[in-house]
Amino acid sequence: MKREAQFDDLGDEDPDLLENSGLPKQYVSRLRNALFTRLSDFDGMSDLEMLREPGVSSRIVKAIKAIKDERARPVAERALRSCLGLSAKED
Repeated sequence: MKREAQFDDLGDEDPDLLENSGLPKQYVSRLRNALFTRLSDFDGMSDLEMLREPGVSSRIVKAIKAIKDERARPVAERALRSCLGLSAKED
């Protein structure tokens, strides 16, 4: 079955997988039923585009955005520190 085969190459610990994202299991189940597998599937999608997908509610959109924002924060802080010439341990 093709749908199952496409999941064989996904690592169990990959934080991009919906199951490892921190989303509630109910949300993961609904997104999986809509054939989404990763948080990055929503990259570049507006809120409206996400809401047009089957099974995606405004609560799911808010949860996805919150997790993506939380994950982006440390990367942005490291980039800013690097631009300013600060080490990671300096305050």
